[in-house]
Amino acid sequence: MKINKNIAARIVREEAEKSKSGPIDAAWTEKVEQLSRLCADGVSATHIAFLATAILAKAVDRRADLFAIKPKHAPGNTNAFSARSLCHSVIVPLAAELGFSIGVTGREPLNNQPYFRMTRLGDDTPVHPGGRAAFDYMVALVRELAAFRAEAPAREALRAFIAVRRRYQPRYTDYDEGASVTPDRLVQAIVRLVSDDSEGGRRAQAVVAGLMDVFAGTGRVASGRINDPSRKHPGDVCVRSTADPKVWEKAIEVRDKPVTMHDVQIFGKKCVDMGVREAAVAMVSPLQEPLDAVALQVWANRFGIGLTLFHGWPAFVEQTLFWSARSKPEAANQAIEFIHQRLVAVEASPNAVALWKMLVRAG
Repeated sequence: MKINKNIAARIVREEAEKSKSGPIDAAWTEKVEQLSRLCADGVSATHIAFLATAILAKAVDRRADLFAIKPKHAPGNTNAFSARSLCHSVIVPLAAELGFSIGVTGREPLNNQPYFRMTRLGDDTPVHPGGRAAFDYMVALVRELAAFRAEAPAREALRAFIAVRRRYQPRYTDYDEGASVTPDRLVQAIVRLVSDDSEGGRRAQAVVAGLMDVFAGTGRVASGRINDPSRKHPGDVCVRSTADPKVWEKAIEVRDKPVTMHDVQIFGKKCVDMGVREAAVAMVSPLQEPLDAVALQVWANRFGIGLTLFHGWPAFVEQTLFWSARSKPEAANQAIEFIHQRLVAVEASPNAVALWKMLVRAG
């Protein structure tokens, strides 16, 4: 079955418009809220994007087999459809245009696990334990959708989905060009920002990435997504070589929770395996115990890599501002904007961005 993309897009637009003022199905509103809560508590929000895709397929054609999501693995099933294509072509662009969140930001949500590996929904493809509750609940909702004998109830479910997920769409405050801080105030603002709420390490990682932007320039700095096991970066924040952009010059692991000797060695070994010669660990948790720096240096020397440990924010900020191409006062003010941009990029909460704007406000 080929889901007509033009019809699908028209239906999404119509239900998005109705969701603003029309009646919203209370039962489906609660179901989408429950899935949203489970995904927030787990490790994957891709299940939200899949549910949206399944709802839309049923809203376009009631005959769609919501479990046969890869036609090449369903020979002879005339109701099989490509969930990946429908999600990529309709759900992703219209979610961005109409302002509702599907949980993930990539252009190919269903390239993520477990959907990338499965041949059909419910084929026992392994699911990360942290996302199992959300996945199982989502499958139960799909079974409910599959029982619909008409498109109309699926459209009502789609309307409720859009209404709920519109509330989850981040809306960030703009960068304040009048913001200004001294180097000392920059450290204080960073400490307050990160200690206010870790957000799973997002805030700390955004700060380190923004500071490295000051040091090396945005074109050389790469920062992976939080908890993304598929990323190819050797550390949370990495700096490319000026001579060869394919080579990682430095890799930094950012931890706002206590780090052990073994944590440092595991990260260092990853850097060795990926050819990175300079590794650093930014240990910014106030609960961090001192590590045996001498022993770790001896260990690093055996592998021929440089290993630097930063305890807390003051040392890291001081080093970054000193080695930047600008004076420390200029570099501190440049860091304000870069950290703002990195908070948005790492998908920190709107509250984090608003707090940062407040903390660095001039005067």
